[in-house]
Amino acid sequence: MANRSINTSFFLQIALALVLITFGLLAVNGYNSTGAELLRGVNKMFGKSGNVFPIVFGIVQLLAGFFLAAELFAPIPGNLFRILHIIICVFWLISIVMNFFMSNLLKPDLLRWLAALSPQLVILLSLWSVGERK
Repeated sequence: MANRSINTSFFLQIALALVLITFGLLAVNGYNSTGAELLRGVNKMFGKSGNVFPIVFGIVQLLAGFFLAAELFAPIPGNLFRILHIIICVFWLISIVMNFFMSNLLKPDLLRWLAALSPQLVILLSLWSVGERK
């Protein structure tokens, strides 16, 4: 039973690393796209900020994904791993709160909102689970 648990945790950590690296690359790449630049320009015309949170969060996602992948092959000391794990979870939680509760609460409707929120909660709980096993 313990061996099965280790294998599951190993593959879950690989999957989370891939998800974080992919989301990070999409965020960094999408931030510089023509459409994103246009929207930032329109926001600046109306007095809103350029909103650097997406690029910062994308970089954090990339780093977190590489951290999780590297930790599989070169174990990180317990306290450092614990601190980095908590930072990753807090950033993910902040993203969930900002994207689903502060700006898009129940939009466009409850069912679609829940469908978009649910995978984010699964990722958060998976991140927490991987960190707790270490």
